[in-house]
Amino acid sequence: MEKHQQQELNLVPTNDDTEALLTEDIESDNELSTLLDQTLAGITDYMTEEEATEYIARILDGVEIESENTLFENVTPYIPENIKITNYRPDQAVREASLAQKNMWKPGDGEISYLASNTLEVYLGTPERPLEIPQALKQIRQLSESTVLTARIVLGLWNIRRHNDRVSKNGSVAILLEEILQWQGVQKHSRVAHPGTTKRYTDGYRTEQKQRVLQDLALLASCNVRGNCTITVKGKSVSIQVDGTYMRYSVVSRKTLLNERIIVGFLVSPGDWISTYEQHQNYYLAEVDSQIFKLNPQNDRYALRIALYMTERWREQAKQGDFSTPIMMSELLAASMIEVDERHMTSRFVPRIEASLEKLESMGIIGKQICITDVDRNQTRWSKDWLASRWEILPPLKLIQEYQAMNNPLRKRVRNKTRTREREQQ
Repeated sequence: MEKHQQQELNLVPTNDDTEALLTEDIESDNELSTLLDQTLAGITDYMTEEEATEYIARILDGVEIESENTLFENVTPYIPENIKITNYRPDQAVREASLAQKNMWKPGDGEISYLASNTLEVYLGTPERPLEIPQALKQIRQLSESTVLTARIVLGLWNIRRHNDRVSKNGSVAILLEEILQWQGVQKHSRVAHPGTTKRYTDGYRTEQKQRVLQDLALLASCNVRGNCTITVKGKSVSIQVDGTYMRYSVVSRKTLLNERIIVGFLVSPGDWISTYEQHQNYYLAEVDSQIFKLNPQNDRYALRIALYMTERWREQAKQGDFSTPIMMSELLAASMIEVDERHMTSRFVPRIEASLEKLESMGIIGKQICITDVDRNQTRWSKDWLASRWEILPPLKLIQEYQAMNNPLRKRVRNKTRTREREQQ
């Protein structure tokens, strides 16, 4: 049985603290509403009033009041050891676009876009009205490792909850902003309840931490993916065209007695592209160790980028049941969206990459990593040999076992029948 680490979103107050905590909760909720308004104002800074109104309406799908609150009351946050996240071509393209050097985005006919290694294009705005280059550049500069982490977390939660009517509606699932921070291992600040006591209660998460999540959601909702994808239909490969938003989210809020808007949470779903896959029974999910989400986007930047890519690679290898195929270091770095620091290769860059691999192994995110090519580091210029070296990077045993179970023919038939029944009911 899978062990779950239960984590409460709020401390249960004593009677003495109830009034103070209620006041703080209202102030915190109001702060969240203000932060959302500020985030959207920053993103639409370059737009006309008409464009901004249309853009905000599109990425938020409108603001729901009160009717969906019960969905969030049923949310029970917990963090399992592993989580199945979506691992489709659009997911891979958005990961690359978010981590790419900004000069890899190329201007086109009135817009700017990124061409991913799987030939899908990522652009910003809407299919009907892509953002013009000055507007898009501002958002491109905000894309980061945090954006990818937020995408993986919310679509992983979507995959878990999508068939649970208590926390989902019309293909979207209820997600609390604090859940995302919780998955990332961000600690709440706490303080003494009052002088002379050892009692402590939480002040919640810091403003900048909430602001980052809201910004990530807005950026992901503004990303669009277009191009050809290959799916399997009745055993044959078929090319399909996708062009639309990567992810949607709606803000769910309630009104106070003073008629103020307080954000409860978000309803999140992938874009319509996922229906194109699933209507032909094409499901691409990757097993991810939840510790990946706790890697620090600044301090563990290389380790995080490698881990995000390896989850995609292992999923592809699981189809053939062969995880031992080696990868050249230069290919690993390119696929992980890591720029080679040629000026400080042997003195700084190589040690940092190898330290990142060792850290992932020590955390259990990687089962084993070993260089199977002899590199003579006594030579004057050995960095080229190191880039050409071949590495065997295996997933942990528990992940291999999960994939073996997932790819079991009997379980596949049962899973497909269950999904067919669910679609018919819907």
